[in-house]
Amino acid sequence: MDSTTAERRYRAFLAAAQLRYPWQFRCPGGPEDAEGVQVDVPPGWYGVLERLFEQVEAGMPMAERHGFRWRRLCARQGMLEVAFDGLRDPVSPRVVEARDRAAVTCEACGYPGARREVAGRFTVSCNHHFIERLLHGHPQGESAARHWWDTPQPGLGNRTPAAYMAAGPPSEVLIEQALRLAMPPVPTLETAHRQRLQAVWPVLDEALGEGLRSLRVAEFNPRARRGGTLIALVAGAADASAQAAAVTRLARNGFSDLRLRLVAQSDLVAPAAADDPWACMLALEASVSLSRAEPDQAFLVR
Repeated sequence: MDSTTAERRYRAFLAAAQLRYPWQFRCPGGPEDAEGVQVDVPPGWYGVLERLFEQVEAGMPMAERHGFRWRRLCARQGMLEVAFDGLRDPVSPRVVEARDRAAVTCEACGYPGARREVAGRFTVSCNHHFIERLLHGHPQGESAARHWWDTPQPGLGNRTPAAYMAAGPPSEVLIEQALRLAMPPVPTLETAHRQRLQAVWPVLDEALGEGLRSLRVAEFNPRARRGGTLIALVAGAADASAQAAAVTRLARNGFSDLRLRLVAQSDLVAPAAADDPWACMLALEASVSLSRAEPDQAFLVR
Protein backbone atom coordinates (compact mmCIF):
# COMPACT_ATOMS: atom_id res chain seq x y z
CA MET A 1 0.00 0.00 0.00
CA ASP A 2 1.55 3.33 -1.08
CA SER A 3 1.58 6.31 1.28
CA THR A 4 -1.18 8.19 -0.57
CA THR A 5 -3.55 5.21 -0.46
CA ALA A 6 -2.72 4.59 3.19
CA GLU A 7 -3.42 8.22 4.08
CA ARG A 8 -6.77 8.15 2.28
CA ARG A 9 -7.76 4.94 4.02
CA TYR A 10 -6.80 6.38 7.39
CA ARG A 11 -8.80 9.55 6.81
CA ALA A 12 -11.82 7.55 5.67
CA PHE A 13 -11.63 5.31 8.76
CA LEU A 14 -11.34 8.25 11.15
CA ALA A 15 -14.09 10.28 9.46
CA ALA A 16 -16.48 7.32 9.56
CA ALA A 17 -15.79 6.75 13.27
CA GLN A 18 -16.34 10.42 14.12
CA LEU A 19 -19.59 10.52 12.17
CA ARG A 20 -20.96 7.33 13.72
CA TYR A 21 -19.82 7.99 17.30
CA PRO A 22 -19.41 11.79 17.51
CA TRP A 23 -19.80 11.98 21.30
CA GLN A 24 -16.71 9.75 21.76
CA PHE A 25 -14.52 12.34 20.02
CA ARG A 26 -15.86 15.60 21.46
CA CYS A 27 -14.05 17.63 24.10
CA PRO A 28 -16.76 18.19 26.77
CA GLY A 29 -17.07 21.86 27.67
CA GLY A 30 -13.85 22.75 25.88
CA PRO A 31 -13.16 25.43 23.29
CA GLU A 32 -13.72 24.79 19.59
CA ASP A 33 -9.96 24.72 18.95
CA ALA A 34 -9.28 22.17 21.73
CA GLU A 35 -6.68 19.54 20.97
CA GLY A 36 -8.18 16.68 18.99
CA VAL A 37 -8.04 12.97 19.71
CA GLN A 38 -4.69 11.41 18.81
CA VAL A 39 -5.36 8.37 16.62
CA ASP A 40 -2.31 6.61 15.18
CA VAL A 41 -2.88 2.92 14.48
CA PRO A 42 -2.01 0.79 11.42
CA PRO A 43 -4.71 -0.37 8.96
CA GLY A 44 -4.84 -3.90 10.36
CA TRP A 45 -6.08 -2.50 13.68
CA TYR A 46 -8.91 -0.40 12.27
CA GLY A 47 -11.31 -3.28 12.91
CA VAL A 48 -10.09 -3.53 16.52
CA LEU A 49 -10.91 0.14 17.13
CA GLU A 50 -14.24 -0.04 15.29
CA ARG A 51 -15.29 -2.86 17.59
CA LEU A 52 -14.09 -0.88 20.62
CA PHE A 53 -16.13 2.16 19.57
CA GLU A 54 -19.19 -0.02 19.04
CA GLN A 55 -18.85 -1.70 22.45
CA VAL A 56 -18.45 1.64 24.23
CA GLU A 57 -21.51 2.97 22.36
CA ALA A 58 -23.55 0.01 23.59
CA GLY A 59 -22.23 0.03 27.16
CA MET A 60 -22.00 3.70 28.10
CA PRO A 61 -25.14 5.11 29.81
CA MET A 62 -26.57 8.16 28.05
CA ALA A 63 -26.24 10.19 31.25
CA GLU A 64 -22.48 9.60 31.36
CA ARG A 65 -21.62 10.32 27.73
CA HIS A 66 -21.18 14.04 28.20
CA GLY A 67 -18.04 13.53 30.28
CA PHE A 68 -16.41 10.96 28.01
CA ARG A 69 -13.81 11.42 25.28
CA TRP A 70 -10.98 9.41 23.77
CA ARG A 71 -7.64 11.13 24.22
CA ARG A 72 -5.15 8.76 22.61
CA LEU A 73 -5.45 5.58 20.53
CA CYS A 74 -1.96 4.68 19.29
CA ALA A 75 0.25 1.76 18.30
CA ARG A 76 3.57 1.62 20.13
CA GLN A 77 6.03 -1.21 19.55
CA GLY A 78 3.31 -3.72 18.72
CA MET A 79 1.00 -2.71 21.57
CA LEU A 80 -2.21 -0.64 21.60
CA GLU A 81 -2.06 2.42 23.87
CA VAL A 82 -5.41 3.86 24.95
CA ALA A 83 -6.19 6.92 27.07
CA PHE A 84 -9.61 8.48 27.71
CA ASP A 85 -11.52 10.87 29.95
CA GLY A 86 -14.72 9.97 31.73
CA LEU A 87 -16.39 7.06 33.48
CA ARG A 88 -14.01 4.11 33.63
CA ASP A 89 -16.13 1.16 34.73
CA PRO A 90 -18.01 0.55 31.46
CA VAL A 91 -14.96 1.35 29.30
CA SER A 92 -11.86 -0.18 30.93
CA PRO A 93 -12.85 -3.85 30.31
CA ARG A 94 -13.49 -3.04 26.65
CA VAL A 95 -10.09 -1.37 26.40
CA VAL A 96 -8.43 -4.48 27.84
CA GLU A 97 -10.25 -6.62 25.27
CA ALA A 98 -9.13 -4.30 22.46
CA ARG A 99 -5.50 -4.47 23.61
CA ASP A 100 -5.68 -8.25 23.75
CA ARG A 101 -7.15 -8.41 20.24
CA ALA A 102 -4.53 -6.02 18.88
CA ALA A 103 -1.76 -8.18 20.37
CA VAL A 104 -2.74 -11.06 18.06
CA THR A 105 -3.86 -9.07 15.00
CA CYS A 106 -1.48 -8.30 12.12
CA GLU A 107 -0.98 -4.54 11.90
CA ALA A 108 -0.82 -4.66 8.10
CA CYS A 109 -3.77 -6.86 7.12
CA GLY A 110 -5.89 -7.64 10.20
CA TYR A 111 -5.34 -11.41 10.04
CA PRO A 112 -4.01 -13.37 13.05
CA GLY A 113 -0.43 -12.47 13.94
CA ALA A 114 2.15 -12.34 16.70
CA ARG A 115 4.26 -9.54 18.21
CA ARG A 116 7.74 -10.06 16.81
CA GLU A 117 10.92 -8.05 16.61
CA VAL A 118 12.94 -7.01 13.58
CA ALA A 119 16.08 -4.98 14.34
CA GLY A 120 14.80 -3.51 17.60
CA ARG A 121 11.28 -2.70 16.39
CA PHE A 122 8.29 -4.75 17.54
CA THR A 123 5.22 -5.12 15.34
CA VAL A 124 2.34 -7.59 15.32
CA SER A 125 2.61 -9.42 12.00
CA CYS A 126 1.18 -12.47 10.28
CA ASN A 127 3.84 -14.74 8.75
CA HIS A 128 3.44 -13.14 5.32
CA HIS A 129 4.03 -9.60 6.57
CA PHE A 130 6.75 -10.75 8.96
CA ILE A 131 8.70 -11.95 5.91
CA GLU A 132 8.04 -8.61 4.19
CA ARG A 133 9.47 -6.81 7.22
CA LEU A 134 12.56 -9.02 7.15
CA LEU A 135 13.13 -8.37 3.45
CA HIS A 136 12.67 -4.64 3.97
CA GLY A 137 15.49 -4.80 6.52
CA HIS A 138 17.93 -6.63 4.24
CA PRO A 139 21.41 -5.24 5.10
CA GLN A 140 22.30 -4.92 1.40
CA GLY A 141 19.17 -3.04 0.44
CA GLU A 142 16.02 -3.50 -1.59
CA SER A 143 17.71 -4.71 -4.78
CA ALA A 144 19.49 -7.55 -2.96
CA ALA A 145 16.24 -8.58 -1.26
CA ARG A 146 14.41 -8.53 -4.59
CA HIS A 147 17.17 -10.64 -6.21
CA TRP A 148 16.84 -13.29 -3.49
CA TRP A 149 13.05 -13.20 -3.76
CA ASP A 150 13.19 -14.02 -7.49
CA THR A 151 16.06 -16.53 -7.41
CA PRO A 152 15.45 -20.33 -7.05
CA GLN A 153 16.68 -21.59 -3.66
CA PRO A 154 17.87 -25.17 -3.01
CA GLY A 155 16.27 -25.14 0.44
CA LEU A 156 12.91 -24.41 -1.19
CA GLY A 157 13.03 -27.26 -3.70
CA ASN A 158 14.70 -25.00 -6.29
CA ARG A 159 11.68 -22.73 -6.32
CA THR A 160 11.92 -18.98 -5.90
CA PRO A 161 10.74 -17.58 -2.57
CA ALA A 162 8.06 -15.68 -4.51
CA ALA A 163 6.71 -18.89 -6.05
CA TYR A 164 7.00 -20.73 -2.73
CA MET A 165 4.97 -18.01 -1.00
CA ALA A 166 2.34 -17.99 -3.74
CA ALA A 167 1.84 -21.74 -3.40
CA GLY A 168 0.53 -21.51 0.18
CA PRO A 169 1.04 -20.04 3.65
CA PRO A 170 4.69 -19.21 4.49
CA SER A 171 6.47 -22.21 5.97
CA GLU A 172 9.02 -22.20 8.77
CA VAL A 173 11.70 -22.95 6.16
CA LEU A 174 10.92 -19.75 4.26
CA ILE A 175 10.74 -17.69 7.47
CA GLU A 176 14.12 -19.01 8.61
CA GLN A 177 15.70 -18.18 5.25
CA ALA A 178 14.30 -14.65 5.41
CA LEU A 179 15.56 -14.29 8.99
CA ARG A 180 19.07 -15.31 7.97
CA LEU A 181 18.94 -12.88 5.08
CA ALA A 182 18.11 -9.95 7.39
CA MET A 183 20.77 -10.63 10.01
CA PRO A 184 23.23 -7.82 10.86
CA PRO A 185 27.00 -8.43 10.78
CA VAL A 186 28.60 -10.48 13.53
CA PRO A 187 30.02 -7.91 15.97
CA THR A 188 33.73 -7.52 16.59
CA LEU A 189 34.56 -6.83 20.23
CA GLU A 190 37.72 -5.06 21.25
CA THR A 191 39.26 -6.01 24.57
CA ALA A 192 37.66 -3.10 26.44
CA HIS A 193 34.23 -3.92 25.01
CA ARG A 194 34.55 -7.58 25.87
CA GLN A 195 35.69 -6.90 29.43
CA ARG A 196 32.78 -4.58 30.09
CA LEU A 197 30.25 -7.02 28.66
CA GLN A 198 31.73 -9.95 30.57
CA ALA A 199 30.83 -8.07 33.75
CA VAL A 200 27.20 -8.79 32.89
CA TRP A 201 27.64 -12.43 33.93
CA PRO A 202 27.43 -11.98 37.72
CA VAL A 203 24.55 -9.50 37.33
CA LEU A 204 22.46 -12.03 35.41
CA ASP A 205 23.59 -14.90 37.63
CA GLU A 206 21.89 -13.04 40.47
CA ALA A 207 18.72 -12.53 38.44
CA LEU A 208 18.41 -15.82 36.54
CA GLY A 209 20.23 -18.29 38.76
CA GLU A 210 21.16 -21.75 37.54
CA GLY A 211 18.90 -21.42 34.51
CA LEU A 212 21.44 -19.19 32.75
CA ARG A 213 23.49 -21.27 30.32
CA SER A 214 25.42 -18.81 28.13
CA LEU A 215 25.56 -15.19 27.01
CA ARG A 216 25.95 -13.79 23.51
CA VAL A 217 26.04 -10.24 22.18
CA ALA A 218 24.67 -9.05 18.81
CA GLU A 219 23.73 -5.80 17.03
CA PHE A 220 26.73 -4.16 18.67
CA ASN A 221 28.11 -0.96 17.13
CA PRO A 222 31.81 -0.59 17.97
CA ARG A 223 31.77 3.12 17.07
CA ALA A 224 29.18 3.83 19.74
CA ARG A 225 31.25 1.77 22.22
CA ARG A 226 28.07 0.83 24.04
CA GLY A 227 24.65 -0.64 23.27
CA GLY A 228 23.68 -3.81 21.51
CA THR A 229 21.53 -6.85 22.15
CA LEU A 230 22.44 -9.21 24.94
CA ILE A 231 21.12 -12.73 24.39
CA ALA A 232 20.86 -14.95 27.45
CA LEU A 233 20.38 -18.62 26.60
CA VAL A 234 18.45 -20.27 29.39
CA ALA A 235 17.33 -23.76 30.30
CA GLY A 236 13.59 -24.26 30.00
CA ALA A 237 11.14 -21.63 28.82
CA ALA A 238 12.07 -17.95 28.85
CA ASP A 239 10.09 -16.31 31.65
CA ALA A 240 8.76 -12.75 31.21
CA SER A 241 8.93 -11.95 34.93
CA ALA A 242 12.52 -13.20 35.11
CA GLN A 243 13.41 -11.00 32.14
CA ALA A 244 11.86 -7.95 33.79
CA ALA A 245 13.85 -8.59 36.97
CA ALA A 246 17.04 -9.09 34.95
CA VAL A 247 16.51 -5.85 32.99
CA THR A 248 16.06 -3.94 36.26
CA ARG A 249 19.22 -5.45 37.71
CA LEU A 250 21.20 -4.63 34.56
CA ALA A 251 20.07 -1.00 34.69
CA ARG A 252 21.05 -0.66 38.35
CA ASN A 253 24.53 -1.94 37.52
CA GLY A 254 25.19 0.41 34.62
CA PHE A 255 24.03 -1.71 31.66
CA SER A 256 20.82 0.10 30.72
CA ASP A 257 22.15 0.50 27.16
CA LEU A 258 21.83 -3.24 26.50
CA ARG A 259 18.64 -4.81 25.13
CA LEU A 260 18.20 -8.11 26.94
CA ARG A 261 16.55 -11.08 25.21
CA LEU A 262 16.00 -14.41 26.95
CA VAL A 263 16.05 -17.38 24.59
CA ALA A 264 15.34 -20.98 25.52
CA GLN A 265 18.05 -23.24 24.17
CA SER A 266 15.38 -25.57 22.81
CA ASP A 267 14.08 -22.74 20.59
CA LEU A 268 17.31 -22.72 18.59
CA VAL A 269 16.26 -26.00 16.95
CA ALA A 270 13.37 -24.24 15.16
CA PRO A 271 13.83 -20.47 15.48
CA ALA A 272 10.96 -19.60 13.12
CA ALA A 273 8.51 -21.31 15.48
CA ALA A 274 9.86 -19.63 18.61
CA ASP A 275 8.25 -16.72 20.44
CA ASP A 276 11.25 -14.56 19.56
CA PRO A 277 12.52 -15.63 16.11
CA TRP A 278 14.78 -12.59 15.68
CA ALA A 279 16.72 -13.19 18.90
CA CYS A 280 16.99 -16.92 18.16
CA MET A 281 18.52 -16.27 14.75
CA LEU A 282 20.82 -13.63 16.21
CA ALA A 283 22.09 -16.28 18.63
CA LEU A 284 22.65 -18.75 15.80
CA GLU A 285 24.01 -16.52 13.04
CA ALA A 286 25.01 -13.02 14.12
CA SER A 287 26.41 -12.96 17.66
CA VAL A 288 29.57 -13.66 19.61
CA SER A 289 29.88 -15.55 22.85
CA LEU A 290 30.85 -13.89 26.12
CA SER A 291 32.96 -16.05 28.39
CA ARG A 292 32.10 -16.08 32.07
CA ALA A 293 33.85 -13.50 34.24
CA GLU A 294 33.70 -13.12 38.01
CA PRO A 295 34.35 -9.53 39.14
CA ASP A 296 34.05 -8.65 42.81
CA GLN A 297 30.41 -9.35 43.74
CA ALA A 298 30.52 -6.63 46.39
CA PHE A 299 30.24 -3.95 43.74
CA LEU A 300 26.97 -5.28 42.35
CA VAL A 301 23.77 -3.35 43.04
CA ARG A 302 20.97 -5.66 44.09
